[in-house]
Amino acid sequence: MIDKARIIARIIDSQRQLQHQLAYDRSHPLFDSNLTVPQLKVLLVLSLEGSASGQDLGRIMGVSLATVTGIVDRLVGHDLVARREDPNDRRVRRIELTAAGTRLIDGIITAGIERLQRMLEQLTVDELDTIDRAATLLARAAIADAGEHGVLPA
Repeated sequence: MIDKARIIARIIDSQRQLQHQLAYDRSHPLFDSNLTVPQLKVLLVLSLEGSASGQDLGRIMGVSLATVTGIVDRLVGHDLVARREDPNDRRVRRIELTAAGTRLIDGIITAGIERLQRMLEQLTVDELDTIDRAATLLARAAIADAGEHGVLPA
């Protein structure tokens, strides 16, 4: 009988090797960015949520409203986010990505796609079919896990 834990360990080891190989790619947009980790977190949250209030960002990130205000001020200065009035409550300011912010975060999220394409082109149709099936199963498991653990809406 096949030992499930041993197979999982091999898969994780292969994934770690792949991540190390991809991490050496210095063309990744993060290497060109001068943003701090908290600023990148705000951009990522906004890309997922569409927009958020300062209080929402503070709650999601686990920081004070004053901290969020400073982060957002710097991002506004870089023209990566903008503040606008909430149409449902004029007392609330919504923060959203600008076109430049959207381009930056999309570039970060999709970085490596061209390299992945080159790697996949080296494989046979049968190997690609195996990866396709595995990727579909992993995506399904990720959605289920997110729903179970409240990470993101399933």
